[in-house]
Order: sequence, then C-alpha cells, then structure tokens
Amino acid sequence: MITLTGVTKRFTGPDGPLTAVDNVDLHVPRGSVQGVIGFSGAGKSTLIRMINLLERPDTGSVLVDGEELTTLDEESLRRRRTKIGMVFQQFNLLENLTAGQNVELALRVAGLPKAVRAARVAEALAVVDLADRAGSYPSKLSGGQKQRVAIARALANEPSVLLCDEPTSAVDPRTTITVLRYLKEINERLGITIVLVTHEMNVVKAIADDVAVMEDGKVVEHLRLDGSPLQPRTEISRFLLDDELRLGPTDVAAAKEARRAG
Repeated sequence: MITLTGVTKRFTGPDGPLTAVDNVDLHVPRGSVQGVIGFSGAGKSTLIRMINLLERPDTGSVLVDGEELTTLDEESLRRRRTKIGMVFQQFNLLENLTAGQNVELALRVAGLPKAVRAARVAEALAVVDLADRAGSYPSKLSGGQKQRVAIARALANEPSVLLCDEPTSAVDPRTTITVLRYLKEINERLGITIVLVTHEMNVVKAIADDVAVMEDGKVVEHLRLDGSPLQPRTEISRFLLDDELRLGPTDVAAAKEARRAG
C-alpha cells in the first residue's frame, strides 16, 4: 500500500545542513496500522509528511497505492492528496466555522456539489459520533471533540490512507483512549490504512500492528505488535518500552546542568 525506498530529507539550519530523514525504507501493508515512534527530532514527523509529499524527499521513492508520487506534476499530486487524509496534533480547525463547515471545507476546495458535500459531512461526523455537534463552533467543543472533528475532516474525501501526526499529544489521557478507539474503528470498519506518529509507546501498543523506531533520522528497528512478548534489540527501543521513570545520579546531574545553562 505504502512503500518508501531510500528516502532522505535534508534541511539547512543555523548550524549548517541537517539530515532529518536518512535513507529510510518503510513498507506499510494495505489495511494495517503502522506506528512510527521516536524522541523529538528523530525525524518521524518529516517521514510521515513525505508520504503525501508535504515534504518532498531529496532522494528516494514514495509509492502509494501503486503510484509513484515523486513523478507527479502539481495538479496530479493535488488530486492524489485528496485520498490521503491527515490528522494533526493541534486540530487546525477554523474558529469562525462550525464543526460541519470545517469538515466541508476540503470538499468545497475539491469542487464537489453541495448535495454530495452535505452527505459526506454527515457521514464523516457520524463515524466519530459527532453528528449532533455539526452546528457547534470549535470554542464550544472539548479537546477530544475537536480532534474528532479533525478526524472527520480527514475522512470526508473518503481516503485510502490516513496519516496521524501526534494526534493524541494535545489531549488528556482519558481523551487519548477515545481518539485511539475511533482510529481503530476507522481502520477495522472502513479498511483505511493508518500511519501514526507518536513519542508514546503506549499509544502505538494500543492500536498499531507494527512500529518503526526512529533515531537520528533512521529507522533503527521494527517491532511487530502481534501480542507476543516484545524483544527489542536497540537501546532506544528498550528505553521507549520502559514505562517507569527513574532518576539516577547522572540524570539528576544532567538536569541540574540544564537548569544552570538555561
């Protein structure tokens, strides 16, 4: 369904060139949920944004549903992106539009007839159990409801792929469970392939079939989440799997040094 081959992305920062994603290969089977996890700066958000070419790789191939996206012209790419939904961390809802109008916005841009737009909006909001809040403005919605509107907006164009960039980072733990439940239901009921980026191992363990662990722009390990005991090979994977927080002497010293430097 999704195959990234040798994708690399470099940026120019204040300290010179930075390789955000370094020669990464990733294959996501149709209908699966792929987790991508790593610390801040690992390259995971850049990687997911290359799947719909919001970030165009400097080198490498991006194949989605049998189509090589890097060879498409802008108009063809725009049409292709309508079938790749995206959910962001900060909801990105327009405050002056109702929930229904926010969901409808992409359909207007796509030029769909009014009757089709209305039906799609109703269907998408129903999937996330917000049909009764179609007329509510974002200021009247909870954080979890806002994220569910964002999910409905991503579903309105009937995508085959849903990209989720830290979709639970801006909500509390109880709401996280609700958001993940809806994403899992969307995957199972609609067959939509999901790629989910997070820094929380518990999030991917709750929903994903496979997790790609990233460090310094590279995928350093894959963990298959099939219910069998996880046996990570890398130090970063073992650290992310450990739910306990421990402050050893070196950690305390580092924290004090950071306070002095800050």
